[in-house]
Amino acid sequence: MIFDTGSSDLWVPSTRCSTEDCAGLIGRFDSSKSSTFRRLRNHTNFEIMYGGGTSVSGFMSVDSVSINGLTIERQRFSEITSVNKKDTADISGICGLGFFSSSHGRIPPIIFNLWHQKLIDQPIVSFWLDPNLQHPRGGEIFFGGVNSKLFEGEMIYANLTKRQRQDWQIHLDGIKIGGLDLCPGGCEAVIDSGTTMIIGPSLKVRHFRAWIPNYDEKESTFNCSYRSSMPNIVFIVGGKSLILTAAQYIRTTIDSKNNNDTVCYTTVQGGYGINEYDAYQWILGDAFMSYYYTTFDLGKKRIGFAKSISDTAP
Repeated sequence: MIFDTGSSDLWVPSTRCSTEDCAGLIGRFDSSKSSTFRRLRNHTNFEIMYGGGTSVSGFMSVDSVSINGLTIERQRFSEITSVNKKDTADISGICGLGFFSSSHGRIPPIIFNLWHQKLIDQPIVSFWLDPNLQHPRGGEIFFGGVNSKLFEGEMIYANLTKRQRQDWQIHLDGIKIGGLDLCPGGCEAVIDSGTTMIIGPSLKVRHFRAWIPNYDEKESTFNCSYRSSMPNIVFIVGGKSLILTAAQYIRTTIDSKNNNDTVCYTTVQGGYGINEYDAYQWILGDAFMSYYYTTFDLGKKRIGFAKSISDTAP
């Protein structure tokens, strides 16, 4: 299950999910085996397209939903019967942690229902993501507050900037790397646990890549010998600096086309280019959140960041 702050809908694959792309999904929801299941009187269809181009569709249902011992009663969700891309492989659904106003199915997000049903003290969800992708723990999601054992130092808060169709969007005062300013005069950024990389406006990201010696635009890689000379990336939030070092935003991969050599790539990628927001908006995904404990406060409409403790034992 992907817990996604970039969307607001909860869905699982139905036993009726029969398209070819459904094959990669894990498990199927069988309503006949649930004693708490309730079908909506009016058969309501559901469809959503995500930022990467994947879309799913199905119909709305109601049932009890349990998360680590917390059981939400009468939670609306979608049973998916069709998927148009294989990007959903190896998952059992998506649990959106955004706002009701962004829900395609007009579904009250689970964080609201957890709070309204007094299962948590505050409408807050916090993420700790392990930057070491090989560790089995992966990370921790904390509902109702923060786990102070997983971060250190000051929690830096930023208020949300969208007021109507609300998203987890904040204002950045700047994004700087060496002599480059990728966010002159400030810019907007969505903090999205459902996005793997750091996504920026295509033009700004091209300026950054052009600054890397001998960058291969076709393969989006470069010689790892330059990694040690790469400067920090500094995200400025409320006048405070959130820093990613070169070791944190540069990763290695194998170049199968060139004697299986080890090459490097950055976690800063160009925008999807599917809507007008690509021209100016940033998305800070897991590549950023892996180094900063991130708390999403629905009640106060703000996001907090603190330096993660990365060597916590499982």
